[in-house]
Amino acid sequence: MSLPDPGVLDAVRRRRGDLDDALLIVRDGLVADVPGPRRVAALRAGLRQLRADLYEHVAATEGPDGLYDEVRRADPRFGRAVRRLRSEHARLGLLLDELLAGLSRGSDESAGWSTLRPKVVDLIALMGRHRSRDAQLAYDSVSLDLGGQG
Repeated sequence: MSLPDPGVLDAVRRRRGDLDDALLIVRDGLVADVPGPRRVAALRAGLRQLRADLYEHVAATEGPDGLYDEVRRADPRFGRAVRRLRSEHARLGLLLDELLAGLSRGSDESAGWSTLRPKVVDLIALMGRHRSRDAQLAYDSVSLDLGGQG
């Protein structure tokens, strides 16, 4: 099995860091002390950044010669994990689009904040689980034991 290209792994790591930074912005917007338009604006900015960073993450993992193709070519046993991660990318993108559309319909918290807030919390949880599975795939792909000694 050939290991994923170090350049591909570095690109994925950078994108993961960008996603983490955007998630912090979203969390800050979610728990901002000041209710109203400023909170919504902070949350909207975080979600927009998260959406942009997710696009870049998807390009680095699913794009031509991305991590997922390299991992799957190196060992077909990773195919199921790759399919799941790709599916999660689509789900995360749709959820982000839904949240951004909901925030654009109103300018303050009275415009559905009680409905949007749990969805943002769900998004943060989904991103965390996805990030964990994505990191596990990268780790497994470079540390797979190919045989014993003896």
